[in-house]
Amino acid sequence: MNKYGAQAMRHWKTHAPQRYQSLDDPIRFFTDLGREAQGQITELARQIETNRAGVLARTSSSRETYLTDVARRMTALRIAEEVVMQQLAWVTDPSLPLDEARQEWNQTSPNDENLIMWAERMQDAPDLMPSTVDLEQKAKDWAVPTWFLEGLVDAEIPRQYLNEHQPLLAEAATIRFLREVH
Repeated sequence: MNKYGAQAMRHWKTHAPQRYQSLDDPIRFFTDLGREAQGQITELARQIETNRAGVLARTSSSRETYLTDVARRMTALRIAEEVVMQQLAWVTDPSLPLDEARQEWNQTSPNDENLIMWAERMQDAPDLMPSTVDLEQKAKDWAVPTWFLEGLVDAEIPRQYLNEHQPLLAEAATIRFLREVH
């Protein structure tokens, strides 16, 4: 069991003892959970390291020192750990199992179609484009970066833009779901 599985196991024992007790094989469960967390953390950290804003900030004329590079990578790793562990491990004892709660949330929450309709309205009437503060709030509400919303409005076909960014949207949906669960 890796460190993420061990952390999750300790957390569940403390904060969700009934769910922990109901597990048939806790060692296997947390070993698998730790492995899944490690994979997601690695992928998310890579995405954070190579995000659009960071790439733009580092140009060929600005050379990173070794320590700056290490700090950037460690920051990306810590952010990824926080996000993934929040999604996978830091649970309280909900009335519904997490997977059932997620299914219910998927059926009752605003979906990506709302973003498409919003972007099409902005394209039809550019004077309705929200202020920077409002756009940042919309990005926060939807758990997406501001550049994503700006790109959605600028896209020739918003639906296609959403389809091209499905991993980001899936992660955003998970973050919104977890906000409501916790």
